[in-house]
Amino acid sequence: MFSKILLATTPADESKGASNLSFALARPSRSKLFIFHAYGLPEEGWSAIRYLLPSGKVEEVKKELEDYFSPQLSKIKNYEVQVVPGIPQDEILRFARKKNVDLIVMGPHRVAENQPRIWGLTGSTLQKVSLKARCPVMIVPPDVPPIFPVDDVVLSEQDRKNFSILIVDDELSMRDSLREWLEEEGFYADMAESGPAALEMLGKKQYQLMLTDIKMPEMDGVTLLTRVKQNYPAMAVVMMTAYATIDTALSAMKTGALDYLVKPFDPDLLIPTVMKIHQDYEMIRGRLRMAFQNIVLAMDFSEPALCAFNYAFEIAKFYNASLHIFYAMPLLENDEYPSAEKIEAQIQEAVEKMKSLFGTKLAGVVGYTIDAWEGAPHVEILKFARICHADLIVMAHHSKEKDPEKAVLGSTVIKVAGGAFCPVLSINRDFVPKPAI
Repeated sequence: MFSKILLATTPADESKGASNLSFALARPSRSKLFIFHAYGLPEEGWSAIRYLLPSGKVEEVKKELEDYFSPQLSKIKNYEVQVVPGIPQDEILRFARKKNVDLIVMGPHRVAENQPRIWGLTGSTLQKVSLKARCPVMIVPPDVPPIFPVDDVVLSEQDRKNFSILIVDDELSMRDSLREWLEEEGFYADMAESGPAALEMLGKKQYQLMLTDIKMPEMDGVTLLTRVKQNYPAMAVVMMTAYATIDTALSAMKTGALDYLVKPFDPDLLIPTVMKIHQDYEMIRGRLRMAFQNIVLAMDFSEPALCAFNYAFEIAKFYNASLHIFYAMPLLENDEYPSAEKIEAQIQEAVEKMKSLFGTKLAGVVGYTIDAWEGAPHVEILKFARICHADLIVMAHHSKEKDPEKAVLGSTVIKVAGGAFCPVLSINRDFVPKPAI
């Protein structure tokens, strides 16, 4: 669902919920995860930036991040840790644009008065990032219950037997060794002596993983990879290569190879790689993935809120989750309180409007509800989320503001994020959702 995730964080327990969720989202989908921190400028201001890099302070904070997250980093391969000096919200937005990320994850940043200045004015950082980001921003409470498995999951022997592996190598001794190692661990493996033979076998049987040598007669491994990805895009492929062709293996990863192993290698290198691919496969097909199950979409009929629906719908389809659409009809203190009959009529009108807007589209999700009632929007959204046992709230950020630059801290999305027991996904009004992949 998310190919590039930016975790804007600090090495502190306050960011635990955001970091755990970011690592969990990245693992089963093999996303690229950026762990990013903007080192707030000292009191001297912008002129001091030239002294931060030579002082080693930036590298010191980067090492602190790497040490703090080392247990999670050991479980993923595709990540990058970055620390830069500057104003936090500006640097987060700049980095997100540069890397073209499709999700920013942050904690709610309830800042203590004695928090060091280097971590920046994080309360306003969250507001400004949510307001101007070109991608959705997910705000995660520090104590949010785990909704994804973060630790390794032990799979049964029967699970492994159902995970079919195809070994492709022109050397019989190599094929036999690989098959023996895999079968000792309970996996099922077939063998092919060439690229054309492998393609023939793939046409007759479904495999979840292919281990293929690069240098083979008739058809090399890269050509085989290209053909496989055209016809079986979901199948994982790991290249096997000698030192002389490492560059070719790296190039093959751009074509779709998941990883590569350098010959000669032993079971201690092969088996953990296969185990991780198998676990990710089980997560993706839903057997191990404890994903979002109940998603609440907070509506207000604005154009950005309709955009938020499209994105919430894609997430619900991807994670096989129920979608609960809710409209909180605002009743302001300085307004004349309407009669009960008028409130009921407006609520019914809102429900019918949502059914008209979304009814035909909602056939694509496993389940949905549409509801509305009156009250202070942020209070009612939080109340509705608790009733639905929501594990994700999706809403547009500052959707009613004509000029988003005038939006202030305390808007509905910030209030919801501050009181939510689950992640809140804020959709900027200029974001255009793409179909889930």
